Amino acid sequence: MAMKSGAFVGLVMLGLLSDLWLAMPADAGPRERVGELVGGVAAVVRDPALQNTERQARVRAIIDGTFDFEAMGQQALGTRWQALTPAQRDEFVGLFAELFKRSYTRLVLRFLGDRRTTYVTESTTGNRAAVETMLAGGKEERLPVGYRLARKHEQWQVVDVVIDGVSLAEGYRAQFERIARNSSYETLLRRMRGKAQ
Repeated sequence: MAMKSGAFVGLVMLGLLSDLWLAMPADAGPRERVGELVGGVAAVVRDPALQNTERQARVRAIIDGTFDFEAMGQQALGTRWQALTPAQRDEFVGLFAELFKRSYTRLVLRFLGDRRTTYVTESTTGNRAAVETMLAGGKEERLPVGYRLARKHEQWQVVDVVIDGVSLAEGYRAQFERIARNSSYETLLRRMRGKAQ
């Protein structure tokens, strides 16, 4: 039986993240990178000694250390990225990262419980990699979750998560493009600033 809840799909993406303050060697491969992430987030979520505020802070730190927000922001803006100045790019990436971390922290804390991740395949081409996993819950629930990674500064970083065939990066790109096209890039920024406050 396939998991269908949109909210759960979102959370799943995060169930794929994990605790990174565990020292990770610079030469860890994509599979090892995702494996440590998943294990770390699960440990934070399941630790009964942590208060909610501390859980949130730890999950945010994991997300912050795991994802390449500059690459994700560039993907999300598409061709509009090229027209931005360095200062505008910095602002956009900062807002994007803040909104992403808030959203995924809530999802992880709300949905990640006794579900487990199984690793299916790993493929690497140059500085790009894909790690395919399966998130399993009770009653034969299964949800495929894929991680797209890029090697940057001698470390693999996540640049996209694909949940049941749906790309997170493409979802953001479609949403941002729709707002910018129907109004303007400044309108998009105003909305992001408002949500990030």
